[in-house]
Amino acid sequence: MSTKIRLAGEHAASYVTVLRRLVAIARPGSHYPDPRRIDAHLSFLGPAGSREVHDELEIDGTTGLPTLREMLRVRADRDLAASFLREHAEALPAKAVYYRALADADVCPASSLDVRLRSRRRSLARFEVVHDRLDAASGWFLRYTAQIEQKGGGHVDLRRGDLSAPTERFRNAFERVAGADAEVALLLLSELDGVKVEEVVRGQIGPCHFAGIEAPPLIEDVVGTVPGAFVLHLALERAGPGVLRDLCRDPFGRLYRDALGSRARAEIEARREALGYRVSKERRLICTPSADAPLRRALDRAGTPLVVRSR
Repeated sequence: MSTKIRLAGEHAASYVTVLRRLVAIARPGSHYPDPRRIDAHLSFLGPAGSREVHDELEIDGTTGLPTLREMLRVRADRDLAASFLREHAEALPAKAVYYRALADADVCPASSLDVRLRSRRRSLARFEVVHDRLDAASGWFLRYTAQIEQKGGGHVDLRRGDLSAPTERFRNAFERVAGADAEVALLLLSELDGVKVEEVVRGQIGPCHFAGIEAPPLIEDVVGTVPGAFVLHLALERAGPGVLRDLCRDPFGRLYRDALGSRARAEIEARREALGYRVSKERRLICTPSADAPLRRALDRAGTPLVVRSR
């Protein structure tokens, strides 16, 4: 179990300000969780964000991000906002300020699944599936974007014309994917009858490293020596037949197959050959301005060419 860091007062407010700034600098694209929702969600954390309804902010000592408990608390408060305002606004005006702001906010769901029809011809339909989650296992913000082809109607219901409604079985299949890398997600989804997976893209925001948070040596050398340094990770993985070749440009990750024993790897290689997919992984680092030059120098010394942004 990871340790928890509890922040109060100005320390909590400063942390939230830095994290929101890093997400804004990152400008995550459409394959990542919505940065506007993340920003809105973060804005309600800590004593200042909660308008003093909550007196501290809990940080996960492994990820450097707000704990799942903190993130789900905002979601739960958002879901309760209307009823609180209806029943308690007059008696508790200070708390009502917080709930009134939350009631109009578009914050992150704990888990969501959206399906969009791309094309349809007789019994064959192609869909784009977007699955966002606050991942309980890793503590990161995750988005899976899958391009799938379905024959028949076993997993996505098209009875309402072009409106696509995933079945419970299909939802459960995506819950199985929770936390998995793009290759494992593709393998799991390919087990569904009548489904061909054309591509899976996994976008990850997190972890966030700063002094006191366990980090890879390369990052730890920077955040441990540069006062106030923060480094936020954005990782992107892609698996599918359209990927030109297996490529891992992520120094802190590796291909799923490379982590397996010889027997298990042989089985996955056979499956990969049958499905015809390849995998690419990449990562970029978003940091506070004071960490920019030291981080670039550390990456150069390690021979690790990564994109670094601080503004």
